[in-house]
Amino acid sequence: MFHRRRCSRGFTLVELMVAITLGLFLLIGLSSLLVSTVSSRSELDKSSRQIDNGRYALQVLTDDIQLAGFVGATSSTAFATVTPVACPSSIADLGYSATTSPGTSNVPLPVYALGSEPTCLDHVMSGTAMLVVTRVSTTAVNVATAASGERYLQISACSTDLLPFVAAAGSSASSFNLMQKDCLSTKLAPVRKIVQHVYFVSTCNVCGTDTTPTLKMAEYVNGAMTITPLVEGIENLQLDYGIDMDANGSPDCYTSNPGSPPAAEVAVAVCPQTTPSYDWTVAATNWANVMAIRIHVLARNTESSSGWTDSRTYNLGLATPTAGPFNDRIKRHVYSTVARLYNSSGQRETP
Repeated sequence: MFHRRRCSRGFTLVELMVAITLGLFLLIGLSSLLVSTVSSRSELDKSSRQIDNGRYALQVLTDDIQLAGFVGATSSTAFATVTPVACPSSIADLGYSATTSPGTSNVPLPVYALGSEPTCLDHVMSGTAMLVVTRVSTTAVNVATAASGERYLQISACSTDLLPFVAAAGSSASSFNLMQKDCLSTKLAPVRKIVQHVYFVSTCNVCGTDTTPTLKMAEYVNGAMTITPLVEGIENLQLDYGIDMDANGSPDCYTSNPGSPPAAEVAVAVCPQTTPSYDWTVAATNWANVMAIRIHVLARNTESSSGWTDSRTYNLGLATPTAGPFNDRIKRHVYSTVARLYNSSGQRETP
């Protein structure tokens, strides 16, 4: 009887307390591991989104800059350039003007930087670059299918045409009468939609709802500028412009402002003088000689990171060699690349 009672005895109070204590330690360890894993995964997701956003912003800008100045004609066709209006309301504002006199027809500059915020943009981040890119669409359309509200460019390939090109609204079908190389009136030259993009950094994505800095694009559509958010988390955009000083299609010197180059950026020690000497005082010539652009974007996480203080500084090129420290809980990174203006530089290259 005594032996049976001894074998069926349960846990003592001390044993139960020891078991509970050990279980609590295990629970605390597992909880700490779970919290650490979730936190690490959250930070990894934030960093991944930041990397994707930074690289995508560079890709969007690079692709458009490489197409800048495209008019749909061969590289042997060149026109004088004029400064486009940031908020155009007409073909003339876009910078297209064709005349019968040789050498007097104008097209807009392939790229141009704005010095102040135009009326068609809003919530522009102070101190960031605003870049105007002009070109035509890479897809040609027939005159009959041109949208009435859009503006199109038609380049002549026929030597007997009086005008080198026609720029008009799609509703003006009779205006697009230029011919192809065989000069047959039954074979009209294709028309291409005129494209003008203005890239800028906004202080918000959905303004009035958030304060997330965002790369945006204002696009000329149906006779007006329409703003489209492109990439969240882009806090700064800075550009260095590569100037061709000897007309061979390659950038010889970079400056942050072709309109008024800082003396330190174009000094002979930095930019060796060419023969004949290059004149940096003519803004229009400097802009026409831009052959490449160094792009710098500062991408940030869209969410804060606990335990992190951003005490670093960031190099964003010639205009902003030191940005920061921001001393907040947002992680940032600079992404940079060089985009070449193939349509401008290709016309100057010697075969």
